[in-house]
Amino acid sequence: MVSNNNRYDDEFKASAVKMVVEKGRAISEVSKDLGVSQPALRRWVKASTEPADATTRRLAELEAENKKLKKQLENAKDTVEVLKKSVAIFVKPQN
Repeated sequence: MVSNNNRYDDEFKASAVKMVVEKGRAISEVSKDLGVSQPALRRWVKASTEPADATTRRLAELEAENKKLKKQLENAKDTVEVLKKSVAIFVKPQN
């Protein structure tokens, strides 16, 4: 295994993060193209997308939780609809 102790400047890191975040490219693809390790690129992306202060961070956590709960509610509603339809099938009078 080759160990590269490369130091990348902030401009290089920002452009690599931009390729992942804004252009939607996979971290593995970008790291391979740029010759950067995947863990390093993941750290850069995480650092660039993390909120700076505690209030902003908490707000981001709450937004993520809200999104998760909305998805769970939607799944529960879909399940209820399916169950209602299945009950209607079983309750039909037999001839």
